[in-house]
Amino acid sequence: MDDTNNDPVLARLDRLTDSVTRRLDKLEERLRILEQDNGEIINLLIAVKAGLEECAGDIAMGEMLIDADDADDSPSPSLH
Repeated sequence: MDDTNNDPVLARLDRLTDSVTRRLDKLEERLRILEQDNGEIINLLIAVKAGLEECAGDIAMGEMLIDADDADDSPSPSLH
């Protein structure tokens, strides 16, 4: 004979155990989804950072070219 069927306390514990197990499974699934989402967000932030660094480099290079052009356009001091 099954003791669970005869003892209401054991039957209740079995139902609670099943309920807790289902809830833990749902929480683990949510955690996996959050970890995946966070990984995607981190990858996007890395891409944005790389893009900003590239833009900063382009701006710096453009400023150097402008400074070089300005230096070429300035009148040279006369030697006489």
